[in-house]
Amino acid sequence: MITVINYLTAFWSVVIVNCAHPQNWEACYRIDQWLIPDVIEGVSIYLDKNHSHLYLSEREYLKTIKD
Repeated sequence: MITVINYLTAFWSVVIVNCAHPQNWEACYRIDQWLIPDVIEGVSIYLDKNHSHLYLSEREYLKTIKD
């Protein structure tokens, strides 16, 4: 539970506070382009017990070089 509180606190202090400034509104208003995909990726990384999702593209690239 403390991990969730830490993530929410960090999200608040970094994202919400910075998006509250008018000069950042243009970059922040489309949450479907930056927040939703990152939340989905974060959940998939968190739920991946075999750690097969981490550095997947890098591992695939290294396999092509090796072959």
